[in-house]
Amino acid sequence: MPVFEYVALSSSGKRLKGTLEADSIRSARQRLRSQNVFPTDIKESAEASKQKSQDVKRFLKSDKVKLRDLTLATRLLATLSNAGLPLVSALLALADQLEHQALKRVVVDIKERVEQGSSLNRALAAYPKVFPRLYVNMVTSGEASGTLDTVLENLADYYEAQLELRRKVTSALMYPVLMFSFCIIVVLLLLAFVVPGIVEIFIKQKLELPLPTKIVIAISDFVLAYWWVLGLAVLSAIYSCKRYYASQAGRERVDRLLLKLPLFGSIYRKVAAARVASTLGTLLSGGVELLGALDIVKNIIGNVHMRRALEDSRDGVREGRNLSKELSKSGYFPSLLCQMVGIGEKSGKLEIMLSKAGKTFTSEANAAIAGMTTLLEPLMIVTLGFIVFIIVISVLLPATELMNMMGPT
Repeated sequence: MPVFEYVALSSSGKRLKGTLEADSIRSARQRLRSQNVFPTDIKESAEASKQKSQDVKRFLKSDKVKLRDLTLATRLLATLSNAGLPLVSALLALADQLEHQALKRVVVDIKERVEQGSSLNRALAAYPKVFPRLYVNMVTSGEASGTLDTVLENLADYYEAQLELRRKVTSALMYPVLMFSFCIIVVLLLLAFVVPGIVEIFIKQKLELPLPTKIVIAISDFVLAYWWVLGLAVLSAIYSCKRYYASQAGRERVDRLLLKLPLFGSIYRKVAAARVASTLGTLLSGGVELLGALDIVKNIIGNVHMRRALEDSRDGVREGRNLSKELSKSGYFPSLLCQMVGIGEKSGKLEIMLSKAGKTFTSEANAAIAGMTTLLEPLMIVTLGFIVFIIVISVLLPATELMNMMGPT
């Protein structure tokens, strides 16, 4: 239980100092007044406050808050606010329902800050690793306009849509990775265990092995003798790729390549367009002004070229130019997005058009991802079948020759 330090006046006017334990400052005041002591200053003990801060940081360091947990907490808080609960009561009820211990401690601390007179947005801003800048700005606008419950609903909808899009993208990328890994494992097992045993029979018979069989045997021998070299080569390649991508020049080249890749590049642009449109629309509908919203949106895009294009668009809008024309200059954003933004600017309903654009590009990205997955499945099967076919042929060729030798003369 928190410890509070207080300065108070007794009923006779004597100045008193002391400490007491209570659930909150309000409870501490009530306890003092019930003893005919009237507090003039009351605050949480510096040592206790420091310990609590260290506890929260320790929880956050050891147990990171994931987007899924933040989305669930936002949806619960929005439901509680819409039910008419005061903010402090809603935060207390939220903390009771959360299972994520780190987030529970954060919510409890935010509740206590609000209880002490802090605004919700300032309490949230104390935890930038938990609550993104977008989240804090939306809550700030909601508190200023008196529409906090609506803003929380919009935030919950936005994060749920982002989670669904991330899930589909991850699933689409995971499938080919698993298939490719399966192909590699099957081929290595054939080369390491199946081929050597069969080929040994041919060698004992002193057969003249055909070229395909010699090549497969050489690969098999190399895998058995230098498997550790292959492992080190793979690890070195991964490390080198990460180092290269971490450099400025490397990241710019890789990000430009991602935008130009056939099939994948189109999906990459649509996913980025969906995130930009839906995030910008959510911010504008929450009352955030356009320049501030663009400054936030650029930070959610990982591609350096698209981020630079958004920065240039923000500068252009600051100088009085249209957002739609600024976005189209770079050529990185789909023309449909620029057209819908232009319609929204002319009609004065930019946030509505951005929301529609976000849904449109999300649907297109989902369809493209499903199509790519459908295309990759037979491609992987054909590739695996071709490799296995080569290995089988390399075994069958000397086997046929051996059968001819053992046949009737």
